[in-house]
Amino acid sequence: MFAQLGEIKFDLITYFNGISETNSYNFAEHPRISQKPLLQYLGENLQEQDIKLNFHTSFCTPEDEIKKLKEVAKKGLPLKFIKGNGEYVGVFVISEISSVTEQASKEGYLTSVQIDLKLREFTGKVPAIKTDSKSNSKGLKVK
Repeated sequence: MFAQLGEIKFDLITYFNGISETNSYNFAEHPRISQKPLLQYLGENLQEQDIKLNFHTSFCTPEDEIKKLKEVAKKGLPLKFIKGNGEYVGVFVISEISSVTEQASKEGYLTSVQIDLKLREFTGKVPAIKTDSKSNSKGLKVK
């Protein structure tokens, strides 16, 4: 496993295609008469992670995997993001899912899809996740 977001596991060999991290910083700009403006450091912005995935029919059903990601994103729940080496990155929400169809069958079924999963750091209180007897105790696992 290369990384895990909540119960979603990303495997490097099968479909994980890269990750990028963005750290940005916030500055206020104060205009001045006949001079360049002054910048005032306000602090860090929320961290962002960009995960690139590849879904192909040789190892999954792309439509099903996209549906799983969208279902998790629609819940808006903060999810722990952990790298495969055990490094705890933080708590994130899925802020955007973009897809590019690379190949499809003549009937329109997806064969190969590139997914760009954008995560945004969550700094609020993480709600407790309730489980019931009807839910899958193993959670969602994207293959």
